[in-house]
Amino acid sequence: MKTMSRILLTASLFLPAMIFFSCEKNTVENAGTGEAAFSVNTAEIMSAKSAGADVLNAMQVMVSVEDIKGNKIFTDKLIPLYAFGTGFLSENIQVPSGDFRLTKFLVIDANGNVLYATPIMGSAMSYLIKSPLPVPFHIETEKVTNIAPEVLLVKDTSPDKFGYASFGYQVVKPLSFFTYCIIDNPLAASPTTITSAQLTVTAPDGWHYTFKLAQMVNNVIIRGGYATYDFVVSKDGYLPQKYQFTADQLAAATETNPLILKIPFSAQYQSLVLQPGPEMAKDAMISNLEPDKNFGDHKYFEATFLSEQMLTVMRSNRSLIHFNTEALPASAIIRKVVLTLWYDVPIPFDNSFMYLVNTLPGPGIAWYGAVFQRIVEPWDEYKVTWNNQPKTTEAGQVFLAPFIKNANVVELDVTKLFVSPTATTDVSVVTPNYGILFKLWPAEKFPGFRFASGDYPVPEMRPRLRIYYAVN
Repeated sequence: MKTMSRILLTASLFLPAMIFFSCEKNTVENAGTGEAAFSVNTAEIMSAKSAGADVLNAMQVMVSVEDIKGNKIFTDKLIPLYAFGTGFLSENIQVPSGDFRLTKFLVIDANGNVLYATPIMGSAMSYLIKSPLPVPFHIETEKVTNIAPEVLLVKDTSPDKFGYASFGYQVVKPLSFFTYCIIDNPLAASPTTITSAQLTVTAPDGWHYTFKLAQMVNNVIIRGGYATYDFVVSKDGYLPQKYQFTADQLAAATETNPLILKIPFSAQYQSLVLQPGPEMAKDAMISNLEPDKNFGDHKYFEATFLSEQMLTVMRSNRSLIHFNTEALPASAIIRKVVLTLWYDVPIPFDNSFMYLVNTLPGPGIAWYGAVFQRIVEPWDEYKVTWNNQPKTTEAGQVFLAPFIKNANVVELDVTKLFVSPTATTDVSVVTPNYGILFKLWPAEKFPGFRFASGDYPVPEMRPRLRIYYAVN
C-alpha cells in the first residue's frame, strides 16, 4: 500500500501587502459579505518536501463552493498562493454571508499538476482524513472565516480514488507573465512614470479576475487555455484603458522584457469644486418640533436627535442641501463625487455607541447612524419645512457611521447620489439633481451629527463637493 503524506491547510487572518482582489462574485458594496482565506501550515511543508512533494511549485488552490441549497457560488475558482517565510498564504476571497459547503479543494503547481487534493466522502481515500468533502462552513458579515480542509499528497494516485472524475479534465494550466503600468506623458521631463494600478483580465468565455499591480514589475498568473485576453487598466483619477493581447504575447513577457501597460496622461480626470457661500448655497434644516417652520439660514448641516432643554422633549432635525452642477460640460462623464463636511465642536455621545464605529448596516447588526438620500422632487430653500419636505429615494443612498476622528473633517464618496447605479465605465447617466437629504437611519436612536452649512460664518468650513469627470 502506498504511503500517503498528509498536509493541513489552515485559514489565514493576515496577508502580504501584494494581495490580489477578485472581481468574481464581487459584492464589495454589499454589507452581507465576509471573507475566507487559506494558508499552508509551515511545519507540514518541510515534512511534505522531505517526502518528495514539489511543494515549492504549488502556486494556486482550486476550490468549488455551493450554498446549502446546492446553488453554485464558485466553480473551479483559482486562488493564488504566495510564499511567506517558510510557508504559503492565499489571498482572502469574498463570500456572501451564510452557510456553504466546500465541494472541491485541489493544490496545483505552475504547470497545472495536482499536488494535493481533499478526497470526497465515500471515495477510497476519504477514510484517511477526518473531514472529507463536502466541508460545511459559515461566513459572518465583515469577518474572516477559518476554513481548514485536510489534503492528501496525490503523486500517481488516480483521481477516482479521491472521488474526482478526472484531475486533468478540471484543472486549468495557469499562464504566467510579467507586466508593469506607466503614466505616459510625452510632454514631461520624465515622459514615463511607473505607477500602481488595477488590472482586470477577461477571457472570451467570461472568466475574469482583478489584480492589484504594484509600482514595480509584477508577476501575474491567469487562467490559461484561451487564444486572447481583454485587459482593463484602472487607476483613480484616470479613464480606464482597454487592451487585447494574445496568449503568445503574454507568454513572451518576461521579467527582463515585461509587458508595458500605458495610461495616457491626457486620460486624467478633470474636477469641478463647488463650495458656495450664503448667497449661492441652497440648504436648509427642518425640525419635527416646529413642523411648519422654515430654517433656510440655519448655520448647521445636521441630522440630530437631541433633547430640547426648554420643552424637555427630544427634537429631531434633518437637513437638505443642493449643489448647482450646471458648470459641468454637457459632455462630461462623472467618475467620482466627493462630499467634504466640517464641524466645529463634535456632538458628544455615549461610549456604548463606540462598537458601531466604521460598521455598515446589515442583517442582524444593531446599527444606528445617518444616511444621505437623493431628493427626487423640487424644493424651496425658504419654504421647505418638516411637513412639506420633498420625497427621496433609497437607491444609491450613502451611509455615515458614528466615528471618532482627530480631525474635524469627513470625506464621503457620494457618486451614487449623482450617477445612476446602472452606469458603466463608458457612460455615466446623471440623475436629476434636486439635492441631498441628510437624516438619521434606520431610526433616531443616538444624538447624530452636526456639520457646518453653507451659511456657516467660516467660509473654509462650508460643505464642499468635488466632481471628478472626463469629457467625451
